[in-house]
Amino acid sequence: MICVRCSNESANVVAQAPDGSGAWEVIYCSKCNFSWRTSEEDQSIVPAKRDKMFQLEGSALDHLQVLVPIPPLRSKA
Repeated sequence: MICVRCSNESANVVAQAPDGSGAWEVIYCSKCNFSWRTSEEDQSIVPAKRDKMFQLEGSALDHLQVLVPIPPLRSKA
């Protein structure tokens, strides 16, 4: 699936409406870490309607900051 933010073929469905209605899906891009729901407005999820300022292209992807992993919770002992 193509990402609406970076246009790479690196997006996948990661969640669906729990009631099985198909009302929405959550899609996540493993290249730019962008996620969106299919129920959002077109100006957010249709590349042709998105503000170009929010698009990532080419070398911009190489300069994204690395996400810092969240450490595991400490147990209450």
